[in-house]
This record gives sequence, C-alpha cells and structure tokens, in this order.
Amino acid sequence: MVLQVSRVGLVCAGNKIREKSPKSPFIAVSFILSLSFALVTVAKAEEPAIGQSLPEFYIGVDNQITLTRGIYEGLANPNYNRLSLLVAHREGNPHFHGIGTYSYSGPSGNPVVNPTNSNNRIPETSTGLPPLSLIAGKGIFQNSFVSAATGEEYSNLLMQSVATINNSSDLGEQALFNSSGGRWNRSLGNANLSLQLLEISDGLTVANSLGQTILANAGDIYAIGTGDNFSFLPKFLASRPGKYSASFKLVDLSLSWGESGIFNLDFQTVPEPSTLISLILFGSILLTRSSSKN
Repeated sequence: MVLQVSRVGLVCAGNKIREKSPKSPFIAVSFILSLSFALVTVAKAEEPAIGQSLPEFYIGVDNQITLTRGIYEGLANPNYNRLSLLVAHREGNPHFHGIGTYSYSGPSGNPVVNPTNSNNRIPETSTGLPPLSLIAGKGIFQNSFVSAATGEEYSNLLMQSVATINNSSDLGEQALFNSSGGRWNRSLGNANLSLQLLEISDGLTVANSLGQTILANAGDIYAIGTGDNFSFLPKFLASRPGKYSASFKLVDLSLSWGESGIFNLDFQTVPEPSTLISLILFGSILLTRSSSKN
C-alpha cells in the first residue's frame, strides 16, 4: 500500500494490503509517528523565542576601502560607503556576514561589479536551513500566515543600527561591534533609511506591527528611520499556504550613503497544530479500517 498526502486530505493508492500482512501495523505506527513529529515541530515553532533577546539583523555602512583577501585582494571595495544588511554571528569568534553586498565577478584583471553577492538569501544558503516559518496568525493577523520570532535561526527579523551594539559593555558584543577590523562600526550619521521592495511572490505582503501593509508592490519604499535611532520589525503575511520570497535593497534618501546590494528573504507556511491533529486521527482511522478488512 502506498500512502499519499494531497491538498484535499489523505488517500490510499496502489494495491490492497495483503491479508494478515505483518507490515500493516508497522506502516500505521510509522505514519502516526511521522505526523506526531510534525505536530511537535509546529508546537515548538509557536514557543517563545528563547535566546533571541538580542537582534540578529543590523544595518551598517561598509568602511573597508580596499579588499584584503580572495582573488580580488587589493582592488577597490565595490561595497565601500554603501548601506549593508548584516547578520550577527555571536558564536565562537563574533562577526558579521554581509547579505547581498556589492561584489566582483570575472577575472581579477577585468572584474565586473555586481549589485549583490552569492550570500544574498535569508536563511543563508550555506546553512542548509529551510525557509523561515510563516505560522497561523492571531488577533489582527487572523486569517493570514505571519512571520514570527519562533526560536529558529534568522526568525527574529528585528533590524537595528550596528551602532546600538556599542552601547553594551559586554566583551562579546564589543568584539562583534569591532569585528573584521572595524569594517562595520561606523555611525549611520543623518541617514534617512528606507527599505525598497524589488520583487515579491504573489500572495505575500509586508506589514508593520499593527498589521498595516507597508510594502506590497515592486518599487514601493518604506521609511525605516533616521540615523542610528531606529528599530524596525517587518511582518510578512501570506494569504494562503505555500513558499514565498521577497527581494529588497536599503536606500538612503539623504544620499549620505550608497544603496545596499540586493538581498532576499525566503518563507514557507507551517500548518496549524489542529490541522496536523486531524491528519493524525484521520490517518489512524483509515489504517485501522484497512487492516480490519484484510
């Protein structure tokens, strides 16, 4: 017997279960355990975000004038004086990863400047992590799937200035702030920061904490704040189950700094626990009936 999951429920396909097949109970148990594991996964996704009190995402300006490593070592940094989206990695040797920063490609003697880099997605592709979870919304987000700080890496989408890290006396935070030779520790000054939407999946929108749509169509620009004094938490809303992506760049309307490279955020919806419970019960009944007929 082959079990298949479809959009309308569970269906049995293939040959009938052979009479007194010793595999039937095993299949039933495996099926129920698989769905139970999925239920636990969803329940964990809705737990408070333990250990995520510190932001993961920061906005900074690239201070590095000349590249110091790789095949383009010694060349002018194409990302110099540009706004940059950064991910803080606090484990081990604290450091930042620039997401979608301007980069070179081609031969070092005649390089091409690109408005992004190979590390331009969240979650970072190198981690092998699945897209960020969009969970069933509540309250003002009811009837939508919404992004949330679930405890998963990268799920806390709060963005602040790198300069805010310098307010901490913690040695680890100071190491992070001054990492990469102080490449990212410059103040944003009087920058008028905005986020520009470049591309977005159908059915996905970006809202504020009040549920008001702030970015919906390619080209839309939303003002984040001025200088180093801002705290921006976008909420991503999906109208139906599926996988979604959105592409952005940071812009400074005061023109103090160059625009950032292009970065992407990837999401997928997670079913409600009640839906998985129904699947478990239905699957159990279905398999029990199949076994009793043989």
